[in-house]
Amino acid sequence: MMLSVLDQSPVIAGQSGAAAIADTMTLVESADRWGYHRYWFSEHHGSASFASASPLVMMAHAAARTTHIRLGSGGVLMGHARPLEVAEAVRVLHALAPGRIDLGMGRAPGGDQRVMQALGYDPRTTPQRIREVLDLLADTCIASNDGRVVAVPDGVPAPEPWVLGTSPDSAQMAAALGLPYAAGAFIDPTQIETCLATYYQHFVPSRWCAAPTTMLATVVFCADTEQDARRIMHTSEQWFVQSFLRAENVRFPAGDHSITLSARETMITEMRRSTVIWGTAQACVEQLQMLQKRLQVAEVAVVTITERFDDRLRSYELLAEALQ
Repeated sequence: MMLSVLDQSPVIAGQSGAAAIADTMTLVESADRWGYHRYWFSEHHGSASFASASPLVMMAHAAARTTHIRLGSGGVLMGHARPLEVAEAVRVLHALAPGRIDLGMGRAPGGDQRVMQALGYDPRTTPQRIREVLDLLADTCIASNDGRVVAVPDGVPAPEPWVLGTSPDSAQMAAALGLPYAAGAFIDPTQIETCLATYYQHFVPSRWCAAPTTMLATVVFCADTEQDARRIMHTSEQWFVQSFLRAENVRFPAGDHSITLSARETMITEMRRSTVIWGTAQACVEQLQMLQKRLQVAEVAVVTITERFDDRLRSYELLAEALQ
């Protein structure tokens, strides 16, 4: 099983977004040393919870600080992105870090209605924009004043393109384009089996991908003891209630912060916990392997958010050690 990281640069209460970005760079350097396969940076806008607003910028800085790990966007949100700008940015990145760049593309807005309006988000244009990016990346012509626009720099192989999603629609789009598909179980685990089945059923081979290729992004809390693993889940669970169930735009809670849950919130939180992988390193690896076998995915991207950054680092370190 290939193990990767999906990082949203979470911001903990009492911390600044800038500090969260610094933590991300520390983590990507560590993941590079520990042998993780990929490290993807998310795109969020207008969020108190997440500081990663520009994955392409994050990738550039990480490329200068790492040696082996693949770096990618998890993902560039194509409902408002300009295809030429995206194609040229990843070509520049691939020139700087040859063979290490992934372009994950998604359909989500990345924020609320205010953000969508500010960015000019239009989900109807996403499939066409992705096709335009792929055409630009496949083009090997040299820029000139004649003919079509060419993405520069030339002489750079195309990065590895992916489609990200949490719904059968995104899976269908990835399959039709013949692209690898990353399923976001960390956002919504309820439709993952349907998404993957849709993708496998409808996949059409392309110049980008000869056979169906999948990744599962899921939540993991790994610690030296089961008790510690349960403890470090607390911040994420409290934030889940505030952000997803109460629609509050807040930092991840810290310290003794604890909100009172309604019966409905308690039920939903317990249901979510049943989809989360947690425990000691051995227990987490066994759960990941069972999940991989059941869903037939080749790769797992781990999402871990804890109050203390040391606990987050330790969780990723333990997983990497257990799989070596």
